[in-house]
Amino acid sequence: MKKLTYILFLMLPLCCGAQKVETTVAGNWVEIPVQQTQSELKPGWKIVDYQMKSRLTHYLAGGRATQLSDGNRPMFRVTPGPDEVLIDYALIRLKAKKYYRKLSSPQLIENIYMRLEPKAFTIKAESDSFICQPREPLQPGEYILVNLAQRPVGELGDLLVYPFSVAKD
Repeated sequence: MKKLTYILFLMLPLCCGAQKVETTVAGNWVEIPVQQTQSELKPGWKIVDYQMKSRLTHYLAGGRATQLSDGNRPMFRVTPGPDEVLIDYALIRLKAKKYYRKLSSPQLIENIYMRLEPKAFTIKAESDSFICQPREPLQPGEYILVNLAQRPVGELGDLLVYPFSVAKD
C-alpha cells in the first residue's frame, strides 16, 4: 500500500496541468514567465520581548518587467490549474522604483486589485483557457497578474506572480 501511494504521489505532477498566462505581442501569444517575489521583514521596536510594528514587503527585482504589453488594453490568455477558477486571478498595479518594484501592501487582499471577472474584463472561453481583455485602458506602469487563492511560498510568504509593463503611448 505504501508503494502504491508513493507511486501515485510521484505521478501527480504529471497528471495535473500547470497554470499558464500569455499575452499578445505583435499578434502572437507570448507566455509571461512566472516570477517569485522577494520578501523582506522590517522589524519594528521591542517592548519586553514583544515585537511591535514589524512590516513585511514583497519586492520584484528590476525596475521594469521583461514582458511589455501591446498597448494599454493588453489581451491575456489564462489557463487555470486544475483546482483554480478564473475569478481567483487579479490584476495589481505595483509601485515602481529605480531598481525594484513592490506591492503597496504585504497582504494581497489589502492591495487595490481588479479581478478577472465580466464586470471589468471582456472574457471569451477557449477550450481549456480564457481570453481576457480589460474594458478600460490601463494606466502606464508596472503590473502583475496573480492568483489570490495561492498558497504563499517559503517562510516569509513569497508569491508567484506574472509581471508585465504597460508603456506610455
